[in-house]
Amino acid sequence: MATFEITRSFGAVVENTKIKFSKLYMRQIFEGPSLNQSTVIKGDAVTGFGQLVVINYGIYDDVGSEAKLVAKAQGWSSNAGSFYSWISITFFEGERFKGSTLQVMGASEGTHVDVFAIVGGTGDFAMARGILTKKVYQRPINTVIFEITVDGYCHMNIQVPAPTKMGPWGAKDAPIHEMEGKSQRLESVTVYFNNIVSALQFSYIGEDGNICNSGLWGICECTNTRSTVETIKFCPTEFVKEITVEAGDTNCLSRLKIVTNVKTYGPFGPRVGKSQFNFTVPEDKTVVGFFAQCDEYIRKIGVYTI
Repeated sequence: MATFEITRSFGAVVENTKIKFSKLYMRQIFEGPSLNQSTVIKGDAVTGFGQLVVINYGIYDDVGSEAKLVAKAQGWSSNAGSFYSWISITFFEGERFKGSTLQVMGASEGTHVDVFAIVGGTGDFAMARGILTKKVYQRPINTVIFEITVDGYCHMNIQVPAPTKMGPWGAKDAPIHEMEGKSQRLESVTVYFNNIVSALQFSYIGEDGNICNSGLWGICECTNTRSTVETIKFCPTEFVKEITVEAGDTNCLSRLKIVTNVKTYGPFGPRVGKSQFNFTVPEDKTVVGFFAQCDEYIRKIGVYTI
């Protein structure tokens, strides 16, 4: 049965929505009453050079008699030494992708497996790019069934989900400071610390794809001591896996540590707190921002996840 996977690459905005389709089956019927290709130019009698074939292949979600037609591959192939093809794959109205198309081109060497380039798309697959792999699956009478796999990226307008609050953790309650709007990716975090974690600010990719800033929460100096400043700039494939917060005797954050899939940042702050809070991000979630309870100092901190 066909599988359709859509993976939003948070932080690269909608241009890097990953698409991966597998177990699709394209039927080429070259003889008989159900013929779905036509030779309009025969080309050279010996080599076939110059031959032009127009195609209208069905793409199904399975190979059996109950298989559902999900798309049509329509275009042409020409013999210029190898068969070069330009094909538009159109998904049907009423199906999941509502008439969207993928534009595919490439050369077929007549081997068991061919790889074509995805050079464009429309609808849900606007500005698509990637590869389409076509592998011979079966050869019934007058027919070749190809197994199709699509692996690429496109500009897909997926709505950013509402973030979920987790936490906060730390010392005493204080006025809350929150992120504005929806975030699709955490871009950077700046931590100010001396004898405590005195202030925090961060940037994130908003719903519209622009970089937003939280503003400064807390103060940059504490008891006449200038804070040390550390800025974490997350790479596009980096995501937060764990947060450790420690609270001290002064009802402030005394330490903060952030662990990602790439490295550990911190701990920021020299003191070991009297209480420690450790949060592990669920496997199906990603941290996209912070919220805090703070007055002149940060008292508690929590995260937004989607």
